[in-house]
Amino acid sequence: MDFLPLFLKPWPQRGLAFIFGAVGALAFAPLFIFPAILLALSGIWFFLNRALERQKSFWAVFWLGWWFGLGHFTVGLYWISHALTVDLSTFWWLIPFALFGIPAILGVFTGVSFMAVRLWPYDGISRAFAFAALWVGVEWLRGHLFTGFPWNLVGYAWAFSPEMVQTASLGGVYGLSLLTVLLGISLNYMTAKGSFERTIVLTVYLVTVLGWVWGHVRLENPDVAASQPLAIRLVQPSIPQVLKWDPEQKEENFKELLTLTARPSHLPLKTIIWPETAVPFFLEQEDFRRQLISNVIPQGGLLFTGALHRTPPGVVPGEIWNSLLVLNDQGNIVVHYDKFHLVPFGEYIPFRNLMDSLFGKGSVKKITAGMMDFTPGPGPKTTVLPGDFPSFSGLVCYEVIFPGAVIHPTHARPAWMINVTNDGWYGRTSGPYQHLEMARFRAVEEGIPLIRAANSGISAVFDAYGQSLGSLGLGAKGVLDVFLPSPTRVVPFYGQWGDWITLILIAGTFGLAWSFSFKRRAR
Repeated sequence: MDFLPLFLKPWPQRGLAFIFGAVGALAFAPLFIFPAILLALSGIWFFLNRALERQKSFWAVFWLGWWFGLGHFTVGLYWISHALTVDLSTFWWLIPFALFGIPAILGVFTGVSFMAVRLWPYDGISRAFAFAALWVGVEWLRGHLFTGFPWNLVGYAWAFSPEMVQTASLGGVYGLSLLTVLLGISLNYMTAKGSFERTIVLTVYLVTVLGWVWGHVRLENPDVAASQPLAIRLVQPSIPQVLKWDPEQKEENFKELLTLTARPSHLPLKTIIWPETAVPFFLEQEDFRRQLISNVIPQGGLLFTGALHRTPPGVVPGEIWNSLLVLNDQGNIVVHYDKFHLVPFGEYIPFRNLMDSLFGKGSVKKITAGMMDFTPGPGPKTTVLPGDFPSFSGLVCYEVIFPGAVIHPTHARPAWMINVTNDGWYGRTSGPYQHLEMARFRAVEEGIPLIRAANSGISAVFDAYGQSLGSLGLGAKGVLDVFLPSPTRVVPFYGQWGDWITLILIAGTFGLAWSFSFKRRAR
Protein backbone atom coordinates (compact mmCIF):
# COMPACT_ATOMS: atom_id res chain seq x y z
CA MET A 1 0.00 0.00 0.00
CA ASP A 2 1.33 3.45 -0.95
CA PHE A 3 1.03 5.83 2.00
CA LEU A 4 2.62 8.80 0.20
CA PRO A 5 -0.68 10.21 -1.18
CA LEU A 6 -2.05 10.23 2.38
CA PHE A 7 0.87 12.33 3.65
CA LEU A 8 0.49 14.76 0.79
CA LYS A 9 -2.85 15.83 2.23
CA PRO A 10 -2.64 18.97 4.42
CA TRP A 11 -3.25 17.70 7.96
CA PRO A 12 -1.31 14.42 7.82
CA GLN A 13 1.51 16.38 6.22
CA ARG A 14 1.46 18.99 8.99
CA GLY A 15 1.50 16.26 11.62
CA LEU A 16 4.54 14.73 9.95
CA ALA A 17 6.14 18.18 9.78
CA PHE A 18 5.67 18.50 13.55
CA ILE A 19 7.34 15.12 14.05
CA PHE A 20 10.26 16.04 11.78
CA GLY A 21 10.75 19.27 13.72
CA ALA A 22 10.66 17.44 17.05
CA VAL A 23 13.16 14.85 15.84
CA GLY A 24 15.52 17.58 14.63
CA ALA A 25 15.72 19.06 18.15
CA LEU A 26 17.34 15.83 19.38
CA ALA A 27 20.58 16.96 17.70
CA PHE A 28 21.15 19.63 20.36
CA ALA A 29 22.70 19.22 23.80
CA PRO A 30 22.64 17.07 25.81
CA LEU A 31 21.73 14.26 23.37
CA PHE A 32 23.84 15.35 20.37
CA ILE A 33 22.08 12.97 17.96
CA PHE A 34 23.44 14.74 14.89
CA PRO A 35 21.80 12.50 12.24
CA ALA A 36 18.43 13.62 13.66
CA ILE A 37 18.81 17.14 12.24
CA LEU A 38 19.82 15.79 8.82
CA LEU A 39 16.84 13.43 8.80
CA ALA A 40 14.49 16.24 9.86
CA LEU A 41 15.74 18.68 7.22
CA SER A 42 15.78 16.04 4.49
CA GLY A 43 12.26 14.91 5.32
CA ILE A 44 10.70 18.33 5.53
CA TRP A 45 12.42 19.44 2.32
CA PHE A 46 10.89 16.47 0.52
CA PHE A 47 7.38 17.62 1.45
CA LEU A 48 8.10 21.31 0.97
CA ASN A 49 9.55 20.67 -2.49
CA ARG A 50 6.51 18.59 -3.41
CA ALA A 51 4.23 21.40 -2.24
CA LEU A 52 6.15 23.92 -4.34
CA GLU A 53 6.08 21.69 -7.41
CA ARG A 54 2.32 21.40 -7.04
CA GLN A 55 2.07 25.20 -6.80
CA LYS A 56 0.59 25.20 -3.33
CA SER A 57 -0.37 28.61 -1.95
CA PHE A 58 1.83 30.80 0.20
CA TRP A 59 -0.27 29.97 3.24
CA ALA A 60 -0.08 26.23 2.59
CA VAL A 61 3.72 26.26 2.65
CA PHE A 62 3.74 28.70 5.58
CA TRP A 63 1.72 26.30 7.70
CA LEU A 64 3.98 23.43 6.72
CA GLY A 65 6.94 25.43 8.06
CA TRP A 66 5.02 26.60 11.10
CA TRP A 67 4.20 23.05 12.17
CA PHE A 68 7.83 22.05 11.66
CA GLY A 69 8.91 24.96 13.86
CA LEU A 70 6.27 24.15 16.48
CA GLY A 71 7.63 20.63 16.87
CA HIS A 72 11.23 21.78 16.76
CA PHE A 73 10.90 24.47 19.42
CA THR A 74 8.51 22.55 21.66
CA VAL A 75 11.04 19.76 22.11
CA GLY A 76 14.08 22.04 22.07
CA LEU A 77 12.73 24.65 24.51
CA TYR A 78 10.47 22.64 26.85
CA TRP A 79 12.80 23.58 29.70
CA ILE A 80 11.56 27.19 29.72
CA SER A 81 8.35 26.07 31.41
CA HIS A 82 10.40 24.63 34.28
CA ALA A 83 11.29 28.17 35.41
CA LEU A 84 7.61 28.78 36.19
CA THR A 85 7.52 25.93 38.70
CA VAL A 86 9.80 27.89 41.05
CA ASP A 87 6.74 29.98 42.01
CA LEU A 88 4.06 27.59 40.83
CA SER A 89 1.21 29.18 42.77
CA THR A 90 1.73 32.48 40.91
CA PHE A 91 2.74 31.37 37.42
CA TRP A 92 1.05 27.98 36.91
CA TRP A 93 -1.30 29.45 34.33
CA LEU A 94 1.68 30.51 32.15
CA ILE A 95 3.06 26.99 31.78
CA PRO A 96 0.99 26.11 28.67
CA PHE A 97 2.12 29.36 27.04
CA ALA A 98 5.76 28.67 27.85
CA LEU A 99 5.48 25.09 26.62
CA PHE A 100 3.51 25.72 23.42
CA GLY A 101 2.96 29.48 23.04
CA ILE A 102 6.64 30.43 22.72
CA PRO A 103 7.26 27.63 20.14
CA ALA A 104 4.15 28.80 18.28
CA ILE A 105 5.58 32.32 18.04
CA LEU A 106 9.03 31.09 17.02
CA GLY A 107 7.39 28.79 14.49
CA VAL A 108 6.39 31.90 12.57
CA PHE A 109 10.04 32.35 11.64
CA THR A 110 10.33 28.89 10.12
CA GLY A 111 6.99 29.42 8.41
CA VAL A 112 8.30 32.61 6.84
CA SER A 113 11.39 30.86 5.48
CA PHE A 114 9.15 28.21 3.89
CA MET A 115 6.80 30.80 2.47
CA ALA A 116 9.63 32.96 1.10
CA VAL A 117 11.18 30.15 -0.94
CA ARG A 118 7.94 29.94 -2.92
CA LEU A 119 9.01 33.21 -4.54
CA TRP A 120 12.14 31.58 -5.96
CA PRO A 121 11.42 31.00 -9.67
CA TYR A 122 13.70 27.98 -10.17
CA ASP A 123 13.49 24.40 -8.97
CA GLY A 124 15.95 21.57 -8.29
CA ILE A 125 19.24 22.18 -6.52
CA SER A 126 18.86 25.90 -7.23
CA ARG A 127 15.75 26.02 -5.04
CA ALA A 128 17.50 23.98 -2.35
CA PHE A 129 20.36 26.49 -2.07
CA ALA A 130 17.92 29.40 -2.05
CA PHE A 131 16.04 27.75 0.82
CA ALA A 132 19.27 27.29 2.80
CA ALA A 133 20.07 30.99 2.38
CA LEU A 134 16.55 31.96 3.43
CA TRP A 135 16.68 29.67 6.46
CA VAL A 136 19.87 31.29 7.74
CA GLY A 137 18.58 34.76 6.95
CA VAL A 138 15.47 34.08 9.02
CA GLU A 139 17.61 32.58 11.81
CA TRP A 140 19.57 35.82 11.82
CA LEU A 141 16.33 37.79 12.07
CA ARG A 142 15.20 35.60 14.96
CA GLY A 143 18.41 36.51 16.72
CA HIS A 144 17.82 40.25 16.32
CA LEU A 145 14.12 41.16 16.08
CA PHE A 146 12.18 42.03 19.27
CA THR A 147 15.42 41.90 21.34
CA GLY A 148 16.34 38.59 19.66
CA PHE A 149 16.34 34.96 20.74
CA PRO A 150 19.02 33.03 18.82
CA TRP A 151 18.65 29.87 20.88
CA ASN A 152 19.26 26.48 19.21
CA LEU A 153 20.38 27.82 15.88
CA VAL A 154 20.83 24.80 13.61
CA GLY A 155 24.61 25.25 13.64
CA TYR A 156 24.71 24.30 17.33
CA ALA A 157 23.99 20.72 16.31
CA TRP A 158 27.76 20.50 15.67
CA ALA A 159 28.65 21.16 19.32
CA PHE A 160 29.60 17.49 19.70
CA SER A 161 32.54 17.95 17.29
CA PRO A 162 35.44 20.13 18.51
CA GLU A 163 36.86 20.05 14.97
CA MET A 164 33.74 21.36 13.25
CA VAL A 165 33.20 23.96 15.97
CA GLN A 166 36.49 25.51 14.82
CA THR A 167 34.84 26.57 11.57
CA ALA A 168 32.78 29.02 13.65
CA SER A 169 35.97 31.10 13.82
CA LEU A 170 35.49 31.65 10.07
CA GLY A 171 31.75 31.97 9.57
CA GLY A 172 30.28 31.97 13.05
CA VAL A 173 27.49 29.66 14.13
CA TYR A 174 25.34 31.04 11.30
CA GLY A 175 27.88 29.71 8.81
CA LEU A 176 27.54 26.27 10.38
CA SER A 177 23.76 26.62 10.18
CA LEU A 178 24.06 27.21 6.45
CA LEU A 179 26.26 24.15 6.00
CA THR A 180 23.93 21.99 8.12
CA VAL A 181 20.82 22.94 6.15
CA LEU A 182 22.62 22.24 2.89
CA LEU A 183 23.77 18.84 4.19
CA GLY A 184 20.24 17.91 5.24
CA ILE A 185 18.30 18.92 2.17
CA SER A 186 21.05 17.73 -0.19
CA LEU A 187 20.25 14.15 0.83
CA ASN A 188 17.22 14.41 -1.45
CA TYR A 189 19.53 14.80 -4.46
CA MET A 190 21.89 11.91 -3.74
CA THR A 191 20.07 9.75 -6.30
CA ALA A 192 19.13 12.56 -8.68
CA LYS A 193 18.99 11.61 -12.35
CA GLY A 194 21.21 14.50 -13.33
CA SER A 195 24.92 14.19 -12.59
CA PHE A 196 25.09 17.94 -11.94
CA GLU A 197 22.90 17.69 -8.79
CA ARG A 198 24.93 14.74 -7.50
CA THR A 199 28.15 16.68 -8.10
CA ILE A 200 26.84 19.63 -6.06
CA VAL A 201 25.78 17.31 -3.24
CA LEU A 202 29.18 15.62 -3.15
CA THR A 203 30.83 19.03 -3.15
CA VAL A 204 28.81 20.07 -0.09
CA TYR A 205 29.89 16.93 1.74
CA LEU A 206 33.48 17.40 0.60
CA VAL A 207 33.47 20.93 2.01
CA THR A 208 32.26 19.46 5.32
CA VAL A 209 35.09 16.93 5.38
CA LEU A 210 37.63 19.64 4.55
CA GLY A 211 36.17 21.78 7.33
CA TRP A 212 36.65 18.94 9.80
CA VAL A 213 40.26 18.41 8.63
CA TRP A 214 40.99 22.14 8.91
CA GLY A 215 39.48 22.20 12.40
CA HIS A 216 41.59 19.23 13.44
CA VAL A 217 44.76 20.93 12.20
CA ARG A 218 43.77 24.15 14.00
CA LEU A 219 43.36 22.32 17.29
CA GLU A 220 46.69 20.55 16.85
CA ASN A 221 48.51 23.82 16.17
CA PRO A 222 47.17 26.46 18.58
CA ASP A 223 48.52 29.98 18.25
CA VAL A 224 47.91 31.94 21.44
CA ALA A 225 49.31 35.20 22.76
CA ALA A 226 51.85 35.17 25.54
CA SER A 227 50.45 36.18 28.93
CA GLN A 228 51.20 36.03 32.63
CA PRO A 229 49.57 33.02 34.34
CA LEU A 230 46.52 33.96 36.40
CA ALA A 231 45.06 31.37 38.77
CA ILE A 232 41.28 31.62 39.08
CA ARG A 233 38.67 29.84 41.16
CA LEU A 234 35.08 29.28 40.07
CA VAL A 235 32.62 28.82 42.92
CA GLN A 236 29.44 26.83 42.29
CA PRO A 237 27.19 26.88 45.40
CA SER A 238 24.31 24.99 43.72
CA ILE A 239 21.63 26.77 45.75
CA PRO A 240 18.11 25.65 44.72
CA GLN A 241 16.18 28.48 43.11
CA VAL A 242 13.30 28.12 45.57
CA LEU A 243 15.76 28.93 48.40
CA LYS A 244 17.90 31.51 46.65
CA TRP A 245 15.79 34.52 47.65
CA ASP A 246 14.15 33.01 50.73
CA PRO A 247 14.60 35.67 53.49
CA GLU A 248 15.25 32.95 56.06
CA GLN A 249 17.90 31.31 53.87
CA LYS A 250 19.85 34.33 52.61
CA GLU A 251 22.41 34.32 55.40
CA GLU A 252 23.08 30.59 55.03
CA ASN A 253 23.47 30.97 51.27
CA PHE A 254 25.97 33.78 51.80
CA LYS A 255 27.94 31.74 54.34
CA GLU A 256 28.05 28.83 51.90
CA LEU A 257 29.70 31.05 49.30
CA LEU A 258 32.29 32.24 51.82
CA THR A 259 33.01 28.69 52.99
CA LEU A 260 33.51 27.34 49.48
CA THR A 261 35.70 30.29 48.54
CA ALA A 262 37.93 29.80 51.57
CA ARG A 263 38.83 26.22 50.67
CA PRO A 264 42.58 25.67 50.24
CA SER A 265 43.94 25.44 46.72
CA HIS A 266 46.93 23.86 45.01
CA LEU A 267 47.19 26.97 42.81
CA PRO A 268 48.34 30.50 43.78
CA LEU A 269 44.85 31.95 43.47
CA LYS A 270 44.46 35.62 42.52
CA THR A 271 40.89 35.70 41.22
CA ILE A 272 37.58 34.36 42.54
CA ILE A 273 34.40 34.22 40.43
CA TRP A 274 30.91 33.80 41.87
CA PRO A 275 27.77 33.24 39.76
CA GLU A 276 24.97 35.59 38.71
CA THR A 277 23.17 37.27 41.65
CA ALA A 278 25.29 35.12 43.97
CA VAL A 279 25.01 37.77 46.70
CA PRO A 280 21.40 38.37 47.79
CA PHE A 281 22.20 41.87 49.09
CA PHE A 282 22.94 45.30 47.64
CA LEU A 283 26.68 45.17 48.27
CA GLU A 284 27.36 48.86 47.69
CA GLN A 285 25.25 49.52 50.80
CA GLU A 286 26.56 46.58 52.86
CA ASP A 287 29.96 47.54 54.30
CA PHE A 288 29.97 44.66 56.77
CA ARG A 289 29.30 41.98 54.17
CA ARG A 290 31.86 43.44 51.80
CA GLN A 291 34.36 43.12 54.66
CA LEU A 292 33.41 39.47 55.11
CA ILE A 293 33.99 38.91 51.41
CA SER A 294 37.37 40.62 51.56
CA ASN A 295 38.47 38.07 54.16
CA VAL A 296 38.31 35.27 51.55
CA ILE A 297 39.91 37.22 48.69
CA PRO A 298 43.60 36.36 48.21
CA GLN A 299 46.00 39.17 49.06
CA GLY A 300 46.24 41.48 46.07
CA GLY A 301 43.47 39.53 44.38
CA LEU A 302 39.99 40.28 43.04
CA LEU A 303 36.56 38.72 43.42
CA PHE A 304 33.94 38.86 40.64
CA THR A 305 30.35 38.34 41.67
CA GLY A 306 26.95 38.65 40.15
CA ALA A 307 24.82 40.96 42.28
CA LEU A 308 22.01 43.45 42.06
CA HIS A 309 22.76 47.10 42.48
CA ARG A 310 20.44 50.07 42.65
CA THR A 311 20.31 53.81 42.89
CA PRO A 312 20.90 55.14 46.43
CA PRO A 313 17.84 55.27 48.69
CA GLY A 314 15.78 58.41 48.13
CA VAL A 315 16.90 58.91 44.52
CA VAL A 316 13.90 59.30 42.21
CA PRO A 317 13.25 57.56 39.93
CA GLY A 318 14.77 54.47 41.50
CA GLU A 319 16.53 52.01 39.21
CA ILE A 320 17.94 48.52 39.63
CA TRP A 321 20.52 46.63 37.58
CA ASN A 322 21.59 43.01 37.24
CA SER A 323 25.34 43.43 37.47
CA LEU A 324 28.77 41.89 37.65
CA LEU A 325 30.73 43.56 40.45
CA VAL A 326 34.48 43.33 41.06
CA LEU A 327 35.80 43.68 44.62
CA ASN A 328 39.41 44.03 45.74
CA ASP A 329 40.95 42.48 48.85
CA GLN A 330 39.87 45.55 50.86
CA GLY A 331 36.22 44.88 50.08
CA ASN A 332 35.88 47.89 47.79
CA ILE A 333 33.91 47.68 44.55
CA VAL A 334 36.48 48.70 41.94
CA VAL A 335 34.47 48.23 38.72
CA HIS A 336 31.06 46.99 37.69
CA TYR A 337 29.30 45.87 34.52
CA ASP A 338 25.50 46.14 34.08
CA LYS A 339 23.61 43.58 32.03
CA PHE A 340 22.23 45.20 28.88
CA HIS A 341 20.38 42.33 27.19
CA LEU A 342 17.49 41.74 29.57
CA VAL A 343 15.08 38.78 29.47
CA PRO A 344 11.52 39.84 28.53
CA PHE A 345 9.05 38.93 31.30
CA GLY A 346 11.98 37.57 33.32
CA GLU A 347 13.69 40.87 34.12
CA TYR A 348 11.25 43.41 32.73
CA ILE A 349 7.72 43.56 31.37
CA PRO A 350 7.62 44.74 27.74
CA PHE A 351 5.23 47.65 27.15
CA ARG A 352 4.85 48.05 30.90
CA ASN A 353 2.56 51.11 30.70
CA LEU A 354 0.25 49.39 28.21
CA MET A 355 0.10 46.24 30.33
CA ASP A 356 -0.73 48.26 33.43
CA SER A 357 -3.51 50.13 31.64
CA LEU A 358 -5.01 46.91 30.25
CA PHE A 359 -4.76 44.64 33.28
CA GLY A 360 -4.27 47.01 36.19
CA LYS A 361 -1.10 48.38 37.70
CA GLY A 362 1.19 45.60 38.88
CA SER A 363 -1.11 42.81 37.66
CA VAL A 364 1.45 41.50 35.17
CA LYS A 365 4.50 40.37 37.14
CA LYS A 366 7.95 39.45 35.98
CA ILE A 367 9.19 35.99 36.90
CA THR A 368 12.18 37.16 38.94
CA ALA A 369 11.72 38.52 42.46
CA GLY A 370 10.57 42.08 43.04
CA MET A 371 8.11 44.41 41.32
CA MET A 372 10.63 46.82 39.77
CA ASP A 373 11.81 46.24 36.20
CA PHE A 374 15.54 46.05 35.69
CA THR A 375 17.29 48.84 33.81
CA PRO A 376 19.51 47.77 30.91
CA GLY A 377 23.18 48.69 30.94
CA PRO A 378 24.88 50.54 28.06
CA GLY A 379 26.13 47.41 26.28
CA PRO A 380 29.21 45.20 26.02
CA LYS A 381 32.51 46.80 26.90
CA THR A 382 36.12 45.97 27.56
CA THR A 383 36.60 46.56 31.27
CA VAL A 384 40.09 47.51 32.45
CA LEU A 385 41.03 46.17 35.87
CA PRO A 386 43.46 47.70 38.39
CA GLY A 387 47.05 46.51 38.55
CA ASP A 388 48.28 43.86 36.15
CA PHE A 389 44.99 41.97 35.88
CA PRO A 390 43.95 41.35 32.26
CA SER A 391 40.96 43.28 30.87
CA PHE A 392 37.70 41.40 30.40
CA SER A 393 34.29 41.54 28.75
CA GLY A 394 31.43 40.78 31.14
CA LEU A 395 28.38 38.75 30.12
CA VAL A 396 25.48 38.14 32.47
CA CYS A 397 23.32 35.07 31.90
CA TYR A 398 21.96 34.70 28.37
CA GLU A 399 23.93 37.63 26.95
CA VAL A 400 26.40 34.93 25.93
CA ILE A 401 24.00 33.44 23.35
CA PHE A 402 24.23 36.41 20.96
CA PRO A 403 26.85 35.88 18.23
CA GLY A 404 28.88 38.96 17.42
CA ALA A 405 27.56 40.87 20.45
CA VAL A 406 29.78 39.69 23.30
CA ILE A 407 32.59 42.24 23.03
CA HIS A 408 32.57 45.91 22.11
CA PRO A 409 33.36 46.33 18.39
CA THR A 410 35.71 49.32 18.83
CA HIS A 411 37.18 48.86 22.31
CA ALA A 412 40.54 47.18 22.80
CA ARG A 413 40.24 43.42 22.57
CA PRO A 414 39.73 41.89 26.06
CA ALA A 415 41.94 39.06 27.29
CA TRP A 416 38.98 37.00 28.53
CA MET A 417 35.21 36.86 28.76
CA ILE A 418 33.38 36.22 32.03
CA ASN A 419 29.89 34.77 31.90
CA VAL A 420 28.06 34.62 35.22
CA THR A 421 24.71 32.88 35.13
CA ASN A 422 22.03 31.22 37.20
CA ASP A 423 20.55 28.24 35.41
CA GLY A 424 19.04 26.99 38.64
CA TRP A 425 15.68 28.08 37.21
CA TYR A 426 15.76 25.16 34.80
CA GLY A 427 16.66 22.25 37.07
CA ARG A 428 18.03 19.10 35.46
CA THR A 429 16.64 19.82 32.01
CA SER A 430 18.41 20.28 28.68
CA GLY A 431 18.43 24.10 29.05
CA PRO A 432 21.71 24.41 31.03
CA TYR A 433 23.49 22.04 28.63
CA GLN A 434 22.37 24.04 25.60
CA HIS A 435 23.37 27.29 27.30
CA LEU A 436 26.84 25.89 27.97
CA GLU A 437 27.43 24.90 24.34
CA MET A 438 26.47 28.35 23.07
CA ALA A 439 29.06 29.85 25.41
CA ARG A 440 31.66 27.51 23.90
CA PHE A 441 30.92 28.88 20.42
CA ARG A 442 31.49 32.48 21.55
CA ALA A 443 35.01 31.57 22.67
CA VAL A 444 35.80 30.10 19.24
CA GLU A 445 34.20 32.94 17.27
CA GLU A 446 36.13 35.60 19.15
CA GLY A 447 39.34 33.66 19.84
CA ILE A 448 39.03 34.66 23.51
CA PRO A 449 38.84 32.29 26.50
CA LEU A 450 35.51 32.24 28.30
CA ILE A 451 35.06 31.62 32.01
CA ARG A 452 31.57 30.56 33.03
CA ALA A 453 30.37 30.56 36.64
CA ALA A 454 26.88 29.12 37.15
CA ASN A 455 24.96 28.84 40.40
CA SER A 456 23.88 25.24 39.90
CA GLY A 457 26.05 24.41 36.90
CA ILE A 458 27.40 24.00 34.46
CA SER A 459 30.46 26.08 35.37
CA ALA A 460 33.34 25.69 32.93
CA VAL A 461 36.53 27.16 31.55
CA PHE A 462 36.89 27.26 27.75
CA ASP A 463 40.12 28.17 26.03
CA ALA A 464 40.15 30.30 22.87
CA TYR A 465 39.45 27.16 20.81
CA GLY A 466 36.37 26.13 22.80
CA GLN A 467 38.13 23.28 24.56
CA SER A 468 37.05 22.68 28.14
CA LEU A 469 39.88 22.94 30.66
CA GLY A 470 37.60 21.89 33.49
CA SER A 471 33.96 22.00 34.56
CA LEU A 472 31.58 21.44 37.46
CA GLY A 473 28.59 19.29 36.58
CA LEU A 474 24.94 20.24 36.72
CA GLY A 475 23.74 20.22 40.31
CA ALA A 476 27.24 19.79 41.77
CA LYS A 477 28.51 21.92 44.65
CA GLY A 478 32.18 22.86 44.72
CA VAL A 479 35.03 24.90 43.29
CA LEU A 480 37.14 24.68 40.16
CA ASP A 481 40.72 26.02 40.17
CA VAL A 482 42.49 26.58 36.84
CA PHE A 483 44.94 28.92 35.14
CA LEU A 484 43.37 31.46 32.79
CA PRO A 485 44.03 30.47 29.15
CA SER A 486 45.35 33.01 26.63
CA PRO A 487 43.49 34.50 23.63
CA THR A 488 44.55 33.68 20.11
CA ARG A 489 47.34 35.77 18.69
CA VAL A 490 45.33 36.61 15.58
CA VAL A 491 41.68 37.67 15.82
CA PRO A 492 39.51 35.05 14.07
CA PHE A 493 37.82 36.01 10.82
CA TYR A 494 34.36 36.08 12.39
CA GLY A 495 35.71 37.99 15.37
CA GLN A 496 36.88 40.72 13.01
CA TRP A 497 33.83 40.97 10.76
CA GLY A 498 30.95 39.58 12.79
CA ASP A 499 27.60 39.37 11.07
CA TRP A 500 28.95 40.89 7.88
CA ILE A 501 30.25 37.36 7.29
CA THR A 502 26.71 36.03 7.77
CA LEU A 503 25.29 38.44 5.23
CA ILE A 504 28.05 37.63 2.73
CA LEU A 505 27.40 33.89 3.14
CA ILE A 506 23.69 34.41 2.57
CA ALA A 507 24.30 36.56 -0.51
CA GLY A 508 26.88 34.09 -1.84
CA THR A 509 24.49 31.16 -1.43
CA PHE A 510 21.78 33.05 -3.30
CA GLY A 511 24.36 33.71 -6.01
CA LEU A 512 25.13 29.99 -6.29
CA ALA A 513 21.42 29.19 -6.37
CA TRP A 514 20.94 31.64 -9.25
CA SER A 515 23.93 30.25 -11.16
CA PHE A 516 22.67 26.68 -10.76
CA SER A 517 19.41 27.69 -12.43
CA PHE A 518 21.29 28.30 -15.69
CA LYS A 519 22.59 24.75 -15.65
CA ARG A 520 19.08 23.34 -15.30
CA ARG A 521 17.72 25.57 -18.06
CA ALA A 522 20.57 24.54 -20.35
CA ARG A 523 19.69 20.83 -20.05
